[in-house]
Amino acid sequence: MSYATMDHADWMQKQIDATRANAQRRGKIPMGLPEQLSDFQKKAVDIVGMVGGGIYNAPIADKIDWHYGHTGVAFIWKREMSTWDFDQLTILVFLCHEARIRCQIESAGPSMMRLAFWPRTHKGDVARRHPSLDEAVTAFRAYLPADHRIIYKPVDEVAV
Repeated sequence: MSYATMDHADWMQKQIDATRANAQRRGKIPMGLPEQLSDFQKKAVDIVGMVGGGIYNAPIADKIDWHYGHTGVAFIWKREMSTWDFDQLTILVFLCHEARIRCQIESAGPSMMRLAFWPRTHKGDVARRHPSLDEAVTAFRAYLPADHRIIYKPVDEVAV
């Protein structure tokens, strides 16, 4: 089973519904907790769920800022990320490009980082648009010369 096929947003909505029901019985609903996740919030939850090995397993703090910077959503991530062997960082970047969602990684304390997400579109100025994965790769290929020294080239083993 792939975490890409799971409905992480549905799971989160059920948690929100349960939290709201319990809080209503006590007469104190948490501030900022949405009644229904927006399409953007669902996408952000799905991204965090896929990156975290299921939203219920993701190393995030219980408190989620559903209105971060007014239009964003932010999660406190309590583990490292990397690009390959534990490829959460690569998956995060790829998913954000596919969804055209801006992700910002910020310090959030010792061994923690804030993953902040904002909705973007395919057009507009730099503060409104976000490239798809294909567009980002094309722009990167245009940026980096094909003969640049950082580009990996296999080295033939030298016979001893």
